[in-house]
Amino acid sequence: MTVIEKLGRLYFTFQDANGNTRRESITGIVPNASDQDVYDVGTAIAGLISDNLANLSLLSHKDYQA
Repeated sequence: MTVIEKLGRLYFTFQDANGNTRRESITGIVPNASDQDVYDVGTAIAGLISDNLANLSLLSHKDYQA
């Protein structure tokens, strides 16, 4: 069996001053990026946004081929 790791997507959940939430995402997260690197880059990007970062999550995909 061969495992092919695909590029991931980083999801941001922001909350504004009124308590409203919204989700944004970026794609192209390489599968071998360390968790700490993904977190550091995600929080740095979120720091450029005026709303508060409520959550940061990474969605990754793997294909399994026989």
